[in-house]
Amino acid sequence: MKVMLKPEIKRFVAEKVKAGQCADASDLVNQALEVLRDQEQLTPKLESYLRGEVKRGLEQLDQGECSDFTAETIIAQERAKRANPRSTSKRGRR
Repeated sequence: MKVMLKPEIKRFVAEKVKAGQCADASDLVNQALEVLRDQEQLTPKLESYLRGEVKRGLEQLDQGECSDFTAETIIAQERAKRANPRSTSKRGRR
């Protein structure tokens, strides 16, 4: 199999090989594709978790436990957590 790589990807591969992070270009490509494959697989454990979360969400909706939100609101909340990580890590501790 022949694969054509973009010049910037070729440089990246060459840097990784030179640094000793992989034996050769084929080794790096195989490692990268294994990571991609693993990320794309829906494992039974992940499927079970996602189904549970959907069920929990539907139950909350049925009970009227919902709120409006936007992507901007979520981003702002996450940025606030990053700005003050100690306040979020102390939650739930007694």
